[in-house]
Amino acid sequence: MKKKISLLLLVVMIIAVALSGCGNKKETGDKTVKVGGTSAVTDTMDPASEWKGWYTVRYGVGETLFKLNKELTPEPWIAEKYENVDDTTWKITIKDGVTFSNGEKVTGEKVVASLKRTAEMNERAISLKNSTITADGNSVTIKTAEPYVTLVNDLCDPYAVIVDVEGTKDFTNAPICTGPFVMSKFEPEAKAEMVKNEKYWDGEVKADKVEYVKVADFNTLALSLQNGEIDVAQDLSPEAAKTVEGSDGIELSSTEQPRTYQLYFNLEKLTDKNVREAIMYGIDKEALGTKQLNGAVVPANGAFLDDTDYNGKNLKVKTNDAKQAKKLLADAGYVDTDKDGIVEKDGKPLTIQLCVYKRLAMESVATELQAQLKKIGIDLQVQVHEKSTYFSSGEFDLGIYSIVTTPVGDPYGFLRDCMENGGVANYGKYNSEKVQSLLKDLSKEFDAKKRVQIVSEIQQEAINDAAFDYIGFNSMKVGTKANISGYQTTANDYYQITKEIEKK
Repeated sequence: MKKKISLLLLVVMIIAVALSGCGNKKETGDKTVKVGGTSAVTDTMDPASEWKGWYTVRYGVGETLFKLNKELTPEPWIAEKYENVDDTTWKITIKDGVTFSNGEKVTGEKVVASLKRTAEMNERAISLKNSTITADGNSVTIKTAEPYVTLVNDLCDPYAVIVDVEGTKDFTNAPICTGPFVMSKFEPEAKAEMVKNEKYWDGEVKADKVEYVKVADFNTLALSLQNGEIDVAQDLSPEAAKTVEGSDGIELSSTEQPRTYQLYFNLEKLTDKNVREAIMYGIDKEALGTKQLNGAVVPANGAFLDDTDYNGKNLKVKTNDAKQAKKLLADAGYVDTDKDGIVEKDGKPLTIQLCVYKRLAMESVATELQAQLKKIGIDLQVQVHEKSTYFSSGEFDLGIYSIVTTPVGDPYGFLRDCMENGGVANYGKYNSEKVQSLLKDLSKEFDAKKRVQIVSEIQQEAINDAAFDYIGFNSMKVGTKANISGYQTTANDYYQITKEIEKK
């Protein structure tokens, strides 16, 4: 009898412990916010490296002196205010009480050290390279070599994330910054893990941990969201967005971005302007974006959104006109002599290589362009790459680049990088004396109306030269679990994770 009672008591104790364990598990359940995307993780967390600062800001690790608001206008972030003393001098005051995640105070000297490091490392940081940067207590003075209107805009660029240069031991894996989260583990091109910054200067951080994971493809991304492996699915393709739309417990958002599918003509290979113009006339942007891709791409005239002052509404563009396209090809000596639907010249068919990389709706866009250009007699051969490195090598005839045209809220940096002689993104080798002169004027012009006019002139000149075309703007699709709050979807897509992110 005693053995039976003892056995019964043991069973009761085991059940009690099990129930207690279940209760604790429920209380301390995993509240990690997991974000996935096909390009969600890069190869380094060093914000001064190339375009990698975007990830540092997205993860809630890094912050800049200024940030862009919803209108893409700079406003203070780490900075308290700024003063444009004269055409070349800018005085920036740092907010009191801002600290790095290691507890060190953000001082003028530390800001100077960070900006100088960026100037040395990042070729896009042109405004900082040619400047004298000094500190006096809690203020920083930047004196540019010549008038540079968009300096404050440039300081919104994620390459200008403020890092504790002296305090950081490993810039690649764990830069010491000021954001609400701190790097805890980094696997290049695979996974990034961040934990709450217990010393965050700007208030309580709600989530304890955030993870970003790189997902192989869009189908896997949609499935991972649906089965609960991730809580947020970034940059869904049109097909993947349709898959998750209407799923229980998942909210699908759509944000029109200033991220365009920019068509580069390699001017060293496609030397015949008639052929380049024929391609432009052969593209039906409205049909491609609105019909074939279900609104995932918003048709564009120029490089900038219609709701900005720099829109392309007044540009004289080459809109879809198959008859004109065929005439231009004929004028260039291309005729379909064997009646196979592809034009030839000197016995050679007009075959053009279009290179794209795996990003957003890029492959879908390429497939539609291939079908459209075939209608005017061009054999478009599509090559899909993992990354966009082929641009630098010049190994393309046509190439599509997914690029944000107002990354700091102003067009100058984008136009300079893409169109200036030797520009870091002038992959098509565009060279126009008039555009070079206009770019120089734009860098120095403070009057807003005159800036709009100069931007329009630059775009029109590039269109006239058939050097670029803009297929359309990306409509960013993001799937989010209903129990996630505080995840941001902004037009420029920098500011994703903030102190407000939370898994309920």
